[in-house]
Amino acid sequence: MPPDPSAAPASDPTPLNARAAVRSASIRCDVCGTETPHRILHVERSGRADGAVRGIARCRTCGLTHPFASVPTPTVAVAVIVSDGPRSVRSRVTLPVGRRLQVGNALPEHPEPLVIHKIEDRRGAPVLAARARSIATIWAVRDRGPSVRYSLIQGRITRAGRLAVAPGTTFEVGASVGLPIGTATIVGVRARGHTWRRPGDAFPVEEVDRIYTRRTVRPPAGSSDWISDRETPRSRASAASTSGRSRSTPGARIARTAPRARTAASGATTHRSSDS
Repeated sequence: MPPDPSAAPASDPTPLNARAAVRSASIRCDVCGTETPHRILHVERSGRADGAVRGIARCRTCGLTHPFASVPTPTVAVAVIVSDGPRSVRSRVTLPVGRRLQVGNALPEHPEPLVIHKIEDRRGAPVLAARARSIATIWAVRDRGPSVRYSLIQGRITRAGRLAVAPGTTFEVGASVGLPIGTATIVGVRARGHTWRRPGDAFPVEEVDRIYTRRTVRPPAGSSDWISDRETPRSRASAASTSGRSRSTPGARIARTAPRARTAASGATTHRSSDS
């Protein structure tokens, strides 16, 4: 009785990976010394859990036929927290176990551009750089281009923030810079581990850690940009002397009284004029 063509054979002599129709690949050639196009001649059945692929291939550049082995790089899933203002979004990213990550660099293998803001290892301690295998959580922010931290000096108050700038921006001591709350003058630039204060010192944004600015022009009438948010410390005596005073009055009047004469009973002698 002829076999049923629809029935599957008892044993398929074709290797498992050969049925995947892999006919060529880029493989390192020992003669060429680099990865070159190869024709896959034979693929061995792989029963290992690591998913390694082994077989025989021929280099299309030099014609060498040699065995090859392709072992997938082990990966690890790392938790990622993306901060976007008051909101935080949690996700996971799969990275090679040996991939080195560093604070301030871009986060690889993620669908959107992110910059690493903080790294926490598996012990819960913050680190500046680590391999993916030892990382538990990554905090990142969306990459919106270069930015620089600034300090705005206004009398006794110093306000801090971060300013987004265009790539290639240069900051120069003595030049004006537009801040979110107005225009200010740069009085110092923190770069290369030193604070530069000489007029004309200039650095690109990639080298600047912080700029120090000062408002030199008063705001328009009615603006409260320069009003202090902190109460000026006063002594008790100064507070008492100005407690009843305003801009339209000279202050509180205090009634003056004549000094009382001392008597002998209080330990002093009362002196009287001889004319009386």
